[in-house]
Amino acid sequence: MGTDRKKRKIRILGFRKKSKSKAGKTNIKSDVSNSEQKSGLELVNGSRKRRKRVRIITLSIVAAIILTVLIISWITPTGLIEYIQNEYAATGKGEFPVSVYSSNPEYFGCHDDIITLTNNTFFEVYNTNGKLLQAVSHGMSNPQLEVSEARFLLYDRERYSISIFNYSNELHTAEFENTIITADIGRNGSYAVVTSSELYKNSVYVYNKDNELKFTWNSANYYVTDVAVSDNGKKIAVCLLNSNAGSFESFVYILDFKSATPKEKYSFNDIVSSVSNYGDYIFANGFDRAYSIKWDGGQTDLGVNGTIRCYDFDFDGNSCFVFGREDNEQINTIAVLNEDGKLTSTFQFNAAVEDIALTDEYIAVLSPTDCYLYNLKGELKSSISSEYKGVFVGLSSNGDVLVSDNSKLIKLK
Repeated sequence: MGTDRKKRKIRILGFRKKSKSKAGKTNIKSDVSNSEQKSGLELVNGSRKRRKRVRIITLSIVAAIILTVLIISWITPTGLIEYIQNEYAATGKGEFPVSVYSSNPEYFGCHDDIITLTNNTFFEVYNTNGKLLQAVSHGMSNPQLEVSEARFLLYDRERYSISIFNYSNELHTAEFENTIITADIGRNGSYAVVTSSELYKNSVYVYNKDNELKFTWNSANYYVTDVAVSDNGKKIAVCLLNSNAGSFESFVYILDFKSATPKEKYSFNDIVSSVSNYGDYIFANGFDRAYSIKWDGGQTDLGVNGTIRCYDFDFDGNSCFVFGREDNEQINTIAVLNEDGKLTSTFQFNAAVEDIALTDEYIAVLSPTDCYLYNLKGELKSSISSEYKGVFVGLSSNGDVLVSDNSKLIKLK
């Protein structure tokens, strides 16, 4: 019996205890294992969600950067890189008055806070703070300058060479076999050159901003007097002149490079010899005449009665011009056009006009002794006297009036 009790005791104290112990340990391990699995799954799922969110945020940022770069590249005239180069070059300040290299300048322009001058020796670029951006001895005998937002085209009329510049560098030079009659450069850097021709009256060559020939047009019957390039570089306007039985007839053709047949034709029973691109429209003018011609069709007679003395524009498409009788320089009319090429105001100016300048807010009219500042409605805002006899006038975006005489740039206000 003792042995049986002992065995039973062992069973009770041993087996049952052992059995209970095993059952308890098994439940604990199972609970721990389930908890660890659940916790591990939550960690994995949480980590995956975080990585997914990071990827989405990263891709969104990259997409936003790419989209921003594409938009900036699209809206800038000749691309993002050149835009950055020009903006960097245009920073900084100089001191007024500025003694210019181009004494007795033949051309002066002030657009988008960039001043350009040229004479028979130099081509110069300044910002409206008076800082010199570049000065080039061009070597041309009859230099003519055309400007766009990002680039400048300098050509030698009745000679053979052209040069293209941005704000700080010469980008390209070329020589033509025949003499150059006229040329123009568009906002996106495309440009057109009109030359004499052995087989035709004139030939027109159109290049993209990378100087690749994209279109050639030959005029068999009429002389080409001028050319204008559209902002997007996809169209040109050519001005044509013909003498018939002692009288003149003029034409403006718009070509879109798809064929030699003009897309639009405009004819005039008088002399229209010049065309300029002002964004959505072309400013066409000649002897006692001026017209606004839309690139996509339609013309407006601007009612000019007299000689056009000078004109100016901004890169948004606003423009203005001065006209008056040829035999009386003291009575003038100033006309203002909006971005659509429509007349918005005209007003009288009873003094001789040396030059005129335009921004999106003001018009500066330079007379031999004073400068007058008007708003675009023709309301006089102020007048400025100067000890300098100005030849050209320009306006900066912050309202400074800049005058060029024969040797200096002066800030009047």
